[in-house]
Amino acid sequence: MHLIFFKVAAIFYLISSVIYVTFLLRSKGTRCLSGFWFVIGGFLAHTISIVHLFIAQGFLPMATAFDALSLFAWLVVAIFTVLQFRDPNPVLGAMAAPIAAVLMLTASTFSYQITQPIVPVLRSWWLPIHVSFALAGNAVFTIMAMAGAMYIFQERLIKRKKIGRFHRILPSLETLDTLNRRALPIGFFFLTLGIISGALWASSAWGSYWNWDPKETWSLITWFAYAAMVHQRLALGWRGKKAAMLALVGFVLVMFTFVGVSLLFSGHHSFVGGSMRTPLI
Repeated sequence: MHLIFFKVAAIFYLISSVIYVTFLLRSKGTRCLSGFWFVIGGFLAHTISIVHLFIAQGFLPMATAFDALSLFAWLVVAIFTVLQFRDPNPVLGAMAAPIAAVLMLTASTFSYQITQPIVPVLRSWWLPIHVSFALAGNAVFTIMAMAGAMYIFQERLIKRKKIGRFHRILPSLETLDTLNRRALPIGFFFLTLGIISGALWASSAWGSYWNWDPKETWSLITWFAYAAMVHQRLALGWRGKKAAMLALVGFVLVMFTFVGVSLLFSGHHSFVGGSMRTPLI
């Protein structure tokens, strides 16, 4: 049953993506209510899917690649929805909806079933804590990257003096920079808690806080990258285009750590068939 709601959510996100992009290309308005309501419909179906899978499995659905990608998409849409109630901007929707749709489609390529007996380490109460913190950080960094991309595009329009429709519907440079600045410490906080909880979980499971697993190593690299961004923001006063570019670079690191490392390297976080030895995070 949960797969039906999952597919409905994915379809709604895809429809919303088409509506938002078409709206930006053809409409002269500044709000795209139909696109937003399709996102809301997809989000509700998505939530039902996650809850149903939780009830069916008896534990939080975070143990497979399917689970992690689905939850990542859910968090991105959740943050986007909150932002839309504050500032219903169609450009953000034209970025958030496709990202959610791509994550859902990618998740659908993995099996949602745990094809092997679930190992005891995955039944730990550390699982929802660690994965929730890590995914929340990733979702915030995704929104940061969207704001960064919009900042760069908006600045380019201003420099070229193309003061047209896109310039009017895009948030101001100050608004985008403020969003980036406020999101950075929140995402960094969640990322830090994700790493700390993962280390504590590793200690209880394997007797060592750190094993230099490829995922652990790249998570640490990502942490240092965002720590540098926080320092540049607070100590050096970096803002504007530099901060926007760093948000995009950081997002590339996040996605490589999130998906690429698990696909390319073996370790505690490697894929095993349709499931995983440990969570994708």
